[in-house]
Amino acid sequence: KKPAQKIYALDANELQAIEDKLRKDGVKESAWQISRFKGLGEMSAEQLWDTTLNPDTRRLLPVTLGGWTEDETIKTMDMLMGKSESGARRDWLEERGNEVEADI
Repeated sequence: KKPAQKIYALDANELQAIEDKLRKDGVKESAWQISRFKGLGEMSAEQLWDTTLNPDTRRLLPVTLGGWTEDETIKTMDMLMGKSESGARRDWLEERGNEVEADI
């Protein structure tokens, strides 16, 4: 018996392509399991390594914020991700949180 294989999909389109390939390869649908991560805090150490830390399997994507300048992007990302920025982050989320286009 083959060992279990882990395949991670970035989005719904990629998941569909993976499922189509598995079907084409003759893998029964009952043989695979699909789960989702909402955030890094929900991952086990192994999942975090596989998806985020391992340079052989992680996927790095560029972050862009529309037509903003590089300085505006850096300032905003620092505010959103910085340890000492919780107050500014909360204000920003309360002011602009309704602008999100949720991909769920």
